[in-house]
Amino acid sequence: MGTKGGAWEGVEDLEGTLHYDVLGIERKASAEEVKRAFREKARLHHPDKRGGCAEKFAQVKRAYDVLGDEERRKVYDTWQKHVEFRHVKGVAGRFDGGEDLMLDEFEKKMTLDGLEVDPYTQLVVVCEVCGRPATTQCWTCKMNICEFCTLKRHWKGEFGLHWPLVNKPGHMLEQLGRKEMEKKRLEDARRLELEDPNFRNDFELKEIRNFKDVAYELIQDLGDQARLTYDLRIAKYYMWAQTSSYVYLAVYVPTGYQDQEVSFECNTREVKLQPEKSPPVIHRVLDGAISSEFPIQVRRSEDNRIFTAALPKADPGESWKRLFRGDPDGARCLEPPYTIAEDKDNVILEVELPFWIEAEDVDVSIGSHHLLVRVKNQLSLSKTYWRNRAEEKKNPEKYHVVDVDESMWCLDEEESSKCLLINLVKPPLTESEIRWKKGRRNDNLNAERNGDRVRKGFRFFVDDEDDFQLESVLEALCFLETGSAFVPKKPWDHGGTTKRVSDVECLPEDAKDVLGTLLDSDL
Repeated sequence: MGTKGGAWEGVEDLEGTLHYDVLGIERKASAEEVKRAFREKARLHHPDKRGGCAEKFAQVKRAYDVLGDEERRKVYDTWQKHVEFRHVKGVAGRFDGGEDLMLDEFEKKMTLDGLEVDPYTQLVVVCEVCGRPATTQCWTCKMNICEFCTLKRHWKGEFGLHWPLVNKPGHMLEQLGRKEMEKKRLEDARRLELEDPNFRNDFELKEIRNFKDVAYELIQDLGDQARLTYDLRIAKYYMWAQTSSYVYLAVYVPTGYQDQEVSFECNTREVKLQPEKSPPVIHRVLDGAISSEFPIQVRRSEDNRIFTAALPKADPGESWKRLFRGDPDGARCLEPPYTIAEDKDNVILEVELPFWIEAEDVDVSIGSHHLLVRVKNQLSLSKTYWRNRAEEKKNPEKYHVVDVDESMWCLDEEESSKCLLINLVKPPLTESEIRWKKGRRNDNLNAERNGDRVRKGFRFFVDDEDDFQLESVLEALCFLETGSAFVPKKPWDHGGTTKRVSDVECLPEDAKDVLGTLLDSDL
């Protein structure tokens, strides 16, 4: 539970009421009553006064440190509920169920260990916490527990509240085996790809089906208006970046095959990229003008799945706010018009604005699904939060990504500019996250990426996700032209930072590989 768990550190409080007893108040006492009780007890037991006691004073202070802090008090009360319902003076609470788990364990032992079971004799060691059939034992206190209770803290005898330490023979071997199987799966996929450039794995086949469904749906429903419409279901296949002279477009072509043509058409205002026997991946109107005096340089991978185009700007030095008409500002851009920092409780956005912008020029709408930002004549942002669909499906009404009421924004004044600061506050931890996840959220920071156990985490805004490694391509293209590149932090690199690099050795490995390929092709 992180620092919140400090409310229980060093407290021999099996009933979960010690802090209230020390201050002589009831559990439903208000914050003002807590403060009043602390002052009275502190005056009574202060060691500088006659009859005072340093030990009792320390207990009073410790109790107030917890109960005087709204968040720590909430955690303390939550744990008290767990204590109250799990332990009643040496008698563990009993729950129905668990027979299926017990039979599964018996079946496993009969199969693997040759265990013989007499069906007429049923002696079951039960979990001392919940009463289900025990499947293991805590090494710390020797308490018999079940698989469910290995995920929450308990105590026994002289051993205070602690997380279970469980012996699992073969667990590391099993993990290494899974890792080896995953490695073999990737090697097999790579081998099949080399044997057949048109090979598609299950994920890629699903992506093709989804793309075609969405593309035909937009064409049927919107017609020509689709060229002016931003839809993230299609927009996720492209990203872009810009220098003073060029706009670089990188596209993942889900229906690209080595033996089929990919048609690219571009005039000063419109772009169309369409593989053979497929709907267009891109058919949009450009937001800025490109020069007709210089050629457009296009590149594509051998399998026709990655396509890039260098579009020369009609007005060199002009900064494009968006790539296509109808897109929000900065949508799918390698370098967005804001900086973002995220931790387990907050997401902070900073947007630099001209010094003449006033608060009445700014409109920020923090919703349950989207963030909308409008700055008069300057900026128009629309961002969609990443959502844990599995958690949302369990409880749609209670699932939230941000606490709308607690989130806020302000306009700070700096020396030569203004800074729009937006603080998106994540909701309080759920009971499940406290009890089973040790205080770790089921959010974008901890989510697995398509079964990848090494790279965990998604960006907070789904608009900023890079599902097809297009960022590395754009970083290499920008570096090839200017000798520098903007490198955003990867969502799974929790200790990394967003930076601009001018040393080739500071580029990510994927970007260096692409850069090497570009240099070889230009020779």
